[in-house]
Amino acid sequence: MRYQIPRYLNEQVRFVGLQSDEFIMCLLSVYICMIFRFQWMVLILNLAMVASFIWIGRNFPRGFIRHVAYFSGFYRFSNYPNFFANRFIE
Repeated sequence: MRYQIPRYLNEQVRFVGLQSDEFIMCLLSVYICMIFRFQWMVLILNLAMVASFIWIGRNFPRGFIRHVAYFSGFYRFSNYPNFFANRFIE
């Protein structure tokens, strides 16, 4: 029996052709549709949300969604200086 070292060690785990975070978004959209009993509007909105999340994740660099959330005020980076800081005291 031969052991093979994975080729890309930093790559995310893939499941059914999707990365782990994309697969989790698909599962969450199914759960939300189940809560609303698969109404057409909820189903269409969830499919659009998942498709846009996958498109953004594949066409923009890593961390793009977090940075957009930071600039819009929904996310805070911990242990980092403010964005507009220009003097640092160590």
